[in-house]
Amino acid sequence: MAAIKKNKDEMSFMDHLEDLRWHLVRIVAVIILFSIVFLIYPDFIFDKIILAPKNPDFVTYKIFCDIGERFNIGGLCYTQLDYELFYLNLSSGFLFYIKIAFMAGFIFAFPYILWEIWRFVKPALHDNEKSNLGGVIIISTLLFYVGVFFGYFLMAPFSINFLATFSLSDQIENQFTFDSYLGILTGMVLWTGVIFEIPMVAYFLAKLGLLGREFLANNRKYAFIVSLVLAAIITPSGDAFSLFLVAMPLWILYEVSIVVVMVVEKRKLKQVD
Repeated sequence: MAAIKKNKDEMSFMDHLEDLRWHLVRIVAVIILFSIVFLIYPDFIFDKIILAPKNPDFVTYKIFCDIGERFNIGGLCYTQLDYELFYLNLSSGFLFYIKIAFMAGFIFAFPYILWEIWRFVKPALHDNEKSNLGGVIIISTLLFYVGVFFGYFLMAPFSINFLATFSLSDQIENQFTFDSYLGILTGMVLWTGVIFEIPMVAYFLAKLGLLGREFLANNRKYAFIVSLVLAAIITPSGDAFSLFLVAMPLWILYEVSIVVVMVVEKRKLKQVD
């Protein structure tokens, strides 16, 4: 610990590694702490969160059904989700119990993880960069959680139920392992949280001079097409309302990235002047 108390400017490479080790130790400790909290309430985690998108009374289905009935849009009501989940191995239930707890611990510890990263890189930054980085961490946290909620309440339910109800023949019964269900759910939630960090990725790439506003603006039409394709995959019902609801946030993220890059470029020009 003595090395960590040194002036950061005087620290050797090994001292920096020691410093990094303690940051990682604290991050892991906080993730474990949050995980233990979720281990205490398994019924709530599984019945109210993990398995909630499997039930027709899930809040997303209710909202979409109300919208469909109000505006006379068909295909938005899920009255019956006819499929069963099961374990393949005797130990699967316990292993999933631990896995889900750690995933939940990571999601809730995300702000602290960013804060530890900020503490580690802070000594190497200039004063103006330190103040900017604090705002970047706050915005990154908000974007991550917005993405997590978007993935959980919108992307995951539609994707899971399309795949689960898709059938090649009436003679084939819809039964799936809980592992496949959990993989799609957690994958959608976590990856959507990461995807919503696109504006922040654009910010850092622009700061490094690797990304320009002109490039993003010129490829806007391709980004729009990709957004529609992803929305069509996620909402296979194909109605315009569902496509719009899923594609619009993805498109907005791209447009926000263009604005972020433009702001970075203007600041660079001011510094040159």
